[in-house]
Amino acid sequence: MQPGNAVNKGQIIATIAGTAFITMQEEYISISSRVQLAEIDYTRQKELQAGNATSLKTLQQSESELKALKARKSSLQKQLELVGVNASDLTSESIQSHINVSSPIKGSVSEVMVNIGSYIEANNPVATIVDNSQLHLDLYIYEKDLIKLREGQTIHFTLTNNPGKEYDAKIYAISNTFESNSKAVSVHAQVLGDKSGLIDGMSITAIVSLEEVAVNAVPSDAIVSFEGQDYIFIVTDSHNEAEHHDEEDGHNHDEHVHEHNDGEKHDEHGHEHKVGEMHDDHSDEKAKLEKNENKTGMLTFERIPVVKGTSDIGYSEITLLKDIPSNSQIVTKGAFFVLGKMTNSGEGHAH
Repeated sequence: MQPGNAVNKGQIIATIAGTAFITMQEEYISISSRVQLAEIDYTRQKELQAGNATSLKTLQQSESELKALKARKSSLQKQLELVGVNASDLTSESIQSHINVSSPIKGSVSEVMVNIGSYIEANNPVATIVDNSQLHLDLYIYEKDLIKLREGQTIHFTLTNNPGKEYDAKIYAISNTFESNSKAVSVHAQVLGDKSGLIDGMSITAIVSLEEVAVNAVPSDAIVSFEGQDYIFIVTDSHNEAEHHDEEDGHNHDEHVHEHNDGEKHDEHGHEHKVGEMHDDHSDEKAKLEKNENKTGMLTFERIPVVKGTSDIGYSEITLLKDIPSNSQIVTKGAFFVLGKMTNSGEGHAH
């Protein structure tokens, strides 16, 4: 058994051997025999007392001894059951020299506290097993913000060491006492949906949804700034169609830039993307852009001025300063290089 191993409930995770287990089983068998004799003696004393052939004190002593032996037998039985020994089937021939330690829950091994051959005390743990399917968040909220929270509110959070992946949780309990070392109240939230990548004790960055308001938002990397104005890029039409349109009416595409069909990735207007899909390495996007310049099937991009609003967990609110079709495809990757192609081209085109 090693840290990280998956275990099922009831699976054997260790074997413990020792004389203490043998002694316990031996005592249980002995007590069971003594209980039988005490029951016989008590029945006989009751019959003698009924015929005034013995004193009441003798009967009471017999009853007291029987009760004490039964209590000791019950105690030993519970102890044996805790270590996995079925006391009801225990005989002098079935005494075990070792016991199996089983996992009480399904989960994964977090820590192993013993080595093979090491000596352990009865109250020492053998291993720590965690069930990550039941993970929950522990948040600490200061007094001034406490009035804003209630059970059932949604929490969006990311891991401090992996801000690119988002998770959701829902508040199910709010403490009514302050933490001893700070003026903060603990808030507990159940993690919803996918829990992959979460480990007990991780630090998180959380945002509590106080109100649900629908806004237009895009991944923050889809927004670029040029000469003091923020822009996004949308796909308008193919290169061939754009050229044909220029020949017919001489329309100037100063606000457009061409790129190949299987170059940059796009998304439908208003559709949310997982931040985990974004690339931080701009050199990768540039390499893809240059590689795809040798392929056919070109697209025309148009830059759309926007006002950038609140940004949270990789997304930014935008207000469009120019109307666009509701099914517009928005550039979500490589917008920085699309802007570069456009600004480096005298006529606003790049091939």
